[in-house]
Amino acid sequence: MIIYGSRAKQLAKETIADPCPDCQSNNSVDMYVFQRYAHIFRIPFFPITKTGASQCTHCKQVLKLKEMPPSLQVAFDNVKSRTKTPIWTFIGVALIGLLIVNGTISSGRHDAQVSQRLKAPQAGDILEVKKSPSVFTLYKIAEVRPDSVAVLPLLYTVDNPSGLSKLESGSYGYAAEPTMYSRENLSVLLHAGEILDVIRK
Repeated sequence: MIIYGSRAKQLAKETIADPCPDCQSNNSVDMYVFQRYAHIFRIPFFPITKTGASQCTHCKQVLKLKEMPPSLQVAFDNVKSRTKTPIWTFIGVALIGLLIVNGTISSGRHDAQVSQRLKAPQAGDILEVKKSPSVFTLYKIAEVRPDSVAVLPLLYTVDNPSGLSKLESGSYGYAAEPTMYSRENLSVLLHAGEILDVIRK
């Protein structure tokens, strides 16, 4: 299975007035312009270059671009200059751009939701916490007071954020004694990137 590579598609075909280099027939040479493009899983990602070939309808001689005499190469350049690069050759780049934009918007919405929940915490909320670059755990809000929040740290940790979902779904125990955080401290932890998410059920 071919995952990536390059292909060529015909964009233009014009009959030129130059004589055929082989049989010298006039108005018998068809000039072709092809667009080479990079693809991944057959999806065009970006254009590479334009190339061409000529064929005489009289003697059937076919010449690749590098094989053409200077006069035919000039004719090819003229046909190529009138041939625009198709928009579809940028489909892959456009898809990546859309994914980046969508990811940025989704991330912004998520961050806003986490910030909003942390400003109005509720008992039972689960905080996903990054304690160090390789230590992640959960805090459960046990009590909400006017100026502070009591949290129960989970007794288990994982070494990457993807493992937090296993902790959430498992029957792991939390500390018996709560740790107190002021609401201001929680906001500082959020902006420092130590609070990753607030799960509210």
